[in-house]
Amino acid sequence: MKNILKTVRDIDEFHIELFQRLDIGVEIQDFTEPNLTRKEMVSIIDGYRKVFSRFEGIKALHGPFLDLKPASPDLQIREVSYKRYLNAIYAAEQLGIDYIIFHSQINPSLNEPFLENLNNRQSKEFWVKILKETGYRGTILVENIFEESPEMLKKYIETVNMPNVRINLDIGHSKLGKIDLEHWIRELRDYIEYIHIHSNRGVYDEHISPSTEEIEKLYFLLDKYDIDPLLSLEYKIEDLEEEIGRYRL
Repeated sequence: MKNILKTVRDIDEFHIELFQRLDIGVEIQDFTEPNLTRKEMVSIIDGYRKVFSRFEGIKALHGPFLDLKPASPDLQIREVSYKRYLNAIYAAEQLGIDYIIFHSQINPSLNEPFLENLNNRQSKEFWVKILKETGYRGTILVENIFEESPEMLKKYIETVNMPNVRINLDIGHSKLGKIDLEHWIRELRDYIEYIHIHSNRGVYDEHISPSTEEIEKLYFLLDKYDIDPLLSLEYKIEDLEEEIGRYRL
């Protein structure tokens, strides 16, 4: 049986009894907001800490992503990004989070080999530094966002080359690129630990429910390439119990 999580935008969407009964994990997305004050962060952490004391499922946290670039050549941009990531990791440590998700921040237009290699080397330096400083023992998940194919992300993750830095394949984002899902999975299968599931009509990032055919295709490809990542449902769901039934084939 697949390990399934559901994303929640805030604690009011996290119905612990239902999640427990359905045997699913949770991905909290409160900390994608980049302008949280320290007081707001503490309040959010305190709220989740109380409910997590009764929760036995897998816990993930999506970090901030807007306008951040931890491998930027601009030192000040790197410093701001470091601070934002540090806050997210601090929250994750306080809550016993198993997985933290950050966008790759790869700009596919900057594909000149020197710039691409520089980005990957600086990304490795960033992860070594921040994980050493925080001592975070969970898994960092790097998510595709603007990439139109998996090759740049593959070079990134191979350059970073750390056992606790893995890939979150966002299949909604991949659908907006130029390459079919099978190519993404085939190229990245050794590094995929987690998958964001949602869909769109190929124009923009709508985060709509996938069709049954899309779910069946995903399951076929996971079996074909012999991988069993966590599956996080990142779209609005009216009846969670009914929707989980589509994934418990």
